[in-house]
Amino acid sequence: MKRLLFLALAAALSATPAFAQHHHGSQTGPNGGTIYEMADTYHVEVVAKGTALDIYLSDHDDKAVSAAGFQGVAILVVDGKSVRVTLAPAGANRLTGTSTVALPQRPRGAVQLTPPGRRMIQAQVR
Repeated sequence: MKRLLFLALAAALSATPAFAQHHHGSQTGPNGGTIYEMADTYHVEVVAKGTALDIYLSDHDDKAVSAAGFQGVAILVVDGKSVRVTLAPAGANRLTGTSTVALPQRPRGAVQLTPPGRRMIQAQVR
């Protein structure tokens, strides 16, 4: 009985969009970065150049999503140390931030975004 209850709960949680998180990771985006799927209805493209970090937002149909009103932070691992990059809207579908250290072209960690009037969502960047 306990096992059946556990399996039913696991199936319900995995079917809930708030918990579903898929990793594209090998798909190159239109801005030259790597595309990751978020736990909600967004895709994020991560572009790192030197200390600059740009995050581009799109929907599941690859249409640009306005970054206006979004708040965010990227928590990345660089040379074994955690680096936090505060992200702010920078026009159209882009959020941007500056790291205190040079970032690898394909950083690892997480991007946490809060859309206007909604709860925080996260993408694993691997």
